[in-house]
Amino acid sequence: MSEYIIAETGEFPAQYNVLKKGDDGIFIPIFGPYLDLDDAKRKCNELANAGKRARTKSGHFKSDDPSTPDVNEAYVGGKKKAKKKTAKKK
Repeated sequence: MSEYIIAETGEFPAQYNVLKKGDDGIFIPIFGPYLDLDDAKRKCNELANAGKRARTKSGHFKSDDPSTPDVNEAYVGGKKKAKKKTAKKK
């Protein structure tokens, strides 16, 4: 199951929010409201695929093309997932 979902706000006209499942299992609004369902779906797909490695047809990892510095072809969506900061030692 994906950790991102789309929920309708229940207002008229219809508006959609992108929600993320928290550690406690409760969904928290991340983006929105969007008036267009397609925009909400696009954002949800971007978030769900962020940081996933791109693969070739045979299933091997793709490599980054150094001639395109603004896009990272090794990852789906062209961007690497941000690293988590480690806690400082005292």
